[in-house]
Amino acid sequence: MQIELRVMDLLISRLCHDLISPAGAIVNGIELVEEFGEDGMAGEDMTAEAMSLVGRSARQLSAKLSLFRVAFGSAGERDNFPVDECRRLLDGYLQEGKVRLDWTLDRLPPEPGGARLLLLLAIIAAESLPRGGLLRIEGGPVSDPVAFRALAQGEGAKLEAVTEGALEAGMANSGAPAELDARMAPAYLAGMLAARRGNRVHIVREAGAISLSV
Repeated sequence: MQIELRVMDLLISRLCHDLISPAGAIVNGIELVEEFGEDGMAGEDMTAEAMSLVGRSARQLSAKLSLFRVAFGSAGERDNFPVDECRRLLDGYLQEGKVRLDWTLDRLPPEPGGARLLLLLAIIAAESLPRGGLLRIEGGPVSDPVAFRALAQGEGAKLEAVTEGALEAGMANSGAPAELDARMAPAYLAGMLAARRGNRVHIVREAGAISLSV
């Protein structure tokens, strides 16, 4: 699978965008402790609050890095990637946000790239819940051709048309759309991965819910 240079640039931009906030919060917390600590002005409450900010932001930064390492990179390419590890990565990624995780998936297809595709679709589904809600990761029954599904449920659930277009373009291998930006780049990559695996991502919209199934 060859990725256009522009798409790689957009994925890097997306990575930096998502990591700069917790990284900046860590720096701010440390600077606060150093500044008031040197002057002898920091009370125990202020120091504890600053260190709590540092700890929370560090955990968030680590969780995002861990998930992006698998979703965006070759770490998620190996076959038989542990499904429990996917759950752990996604749970950490969502922990500080408004989206709750409900995971019932007990297996991934053994072919390489399944973990990457699942996590990318989970990211897209979670971002379709601007007011928060429930992200359900589940598999189909044995008789169902669905390998796995990311179901986002919540008030105002909405998958942007440009995101769907990026996903479709990736599956069609028709080149990155001119309007593709860093926010939509994971959808384009998910489409490319699905096409390479011989899969197709099916989108179902319902009132208050978005379903992405493979």
